[in-house]
Amino acid sequence: MSSNGDTVPVPTTPTTTASPPGTPVHPTAEPVSPRRRWLSILSALMIVIGCVLVPVTATSFWVRDTVTNTDSYLSVVGPLASDPEVQAAVEVQLTDRIMTELSKLDIMGSLTDALVEKGTPPQLAQALSLLQSPIQDRTEALVRRIVDQVVTSEAFANVWTGANQVAHTQLIRLLEGETAVLTQQNSGELVVDLSALSAKVKVALEDAGVPGASKLPEVGGTIVVGDGQRLSQAKTTYQLIKGLPWVLLVVNLGLLIGGVLLASRRWRATMLTLGGVLVAALLTLVAVRVGSDYAISGLNPANRGAAGSVVTAVTDRLRDILRIIGWLALAAVIVTAVTGSGPRATGLRRSVGGTASRAWGAAVAWHHTPLVAGAVALVAVIVLLAVDLPVWLAITLVVVTVVAGVLTWRSIRPAEVAA
Repeated sequence: MSSNGDTVPVPTTPTTTASPPGTPVHPTAEPVSPRRRWLSILSALMIVIGCVLVPVTATSFWVRDTVTNTDSYLSVVGPLASDPEVQAAVEVQLTDRIMTELSKLDIMGSLTDALVEKGTPPQLAQALSLLQSPIQDRTEALVRRIVDQVVTSEAFANVWTGANQVAHTQLIRLLEGETAVLTQQNSGELVVDLSALSAKVKVALEDAGVPGASKLPEVGGTIVVGDGQRLSQAKTTYQLIKGLPWVLLVVNLGLLIGGVLLASRRWRATMLTLGGVLVAALLTLVAVRVGSDYAISGLNPANRGAAGSVVTAVTDRLRDILRIIGWLALAAVIVTAVTGSGPRATGLRRSVGGTASRAWGAAVAWHHTPLVAGAVALVAVIVLLAVDLPVWLAITLVVVTVVAGVLTWRSIRPAEVAA
């Protein structure tokens, strides 16, 4: 109190409550500068574009090494000469065409007429005509056996390789934009023409004593491997990526690595980048299967089995590339999660370590969602990469992977820094 009786306020100092040792301290967020904000946006864009380019880069290498390279293409489809689907399709075609041509010759009818002209009683000639059906059945069985011998021989393998070389040349011309290739086939389909097999089949039939074999015309079979119009729709994509595999690879890696380096939280950016690459590889695997089914869906059902074998063989290398990318991305995700030093990485390891020390019943509790969801995502990814699944099941597992991965990420609590 002052001398004049007025009350003078006494200044007070703010009091602080001391925190016990070891109490977690939450660092206050620093304001983000405009420059940092724009760098984060640029980082995100680079990572997204890089992930989108992953399947494009993989496809570019596949196009260069398999689609445009004749020797590589033949090394892929050549072994299909022994594929049961291919052999069955050729056997059915050849047998049906041979029997159709033999029926046109009407050998039994000509024999009956000749006997009548030579004075054979009409009743006897009529009785001989009753044998036409059994003889035709025996002839068809003989023809089928001979065709099977030819198709399973080394001669068929040689014809198959030569026919595929011609088909590959037509495929490249079609993808290069020469639509006139389609007019060479009445059906507008890209086929493996096995007409060179005709002479070998004809000689085998003559040697076996099949009546009328010497009068048969060319009866070679064909395997339709794609609808020409659908294949021509891919020419724009083909022309864009056919000569750019290494350029795309450099750009792709530059975008992904640059996006991580520009990020303010690099461990987080690395995990998201690797996850994006993994999902891109999985989605492309499914897309390859869907595209293959679409490519043969418009073909004659009799040809779909053989065409499916050809398409599967040709796209196998693309699937192998995508699986390698997927396995590498998965391994990198695990290594990054284990070795990361950031708060979220530490939080992930604490979650896993804490769960591992509890009973199984507690391990699947909701507060251990990161471990459970992460395990689900891991199993789904391994199945997708290791097993060739039906389209519907593959799509389901991709969705499960994405949902479980997002749930795992959002459920990880960043470790708090002790004071």
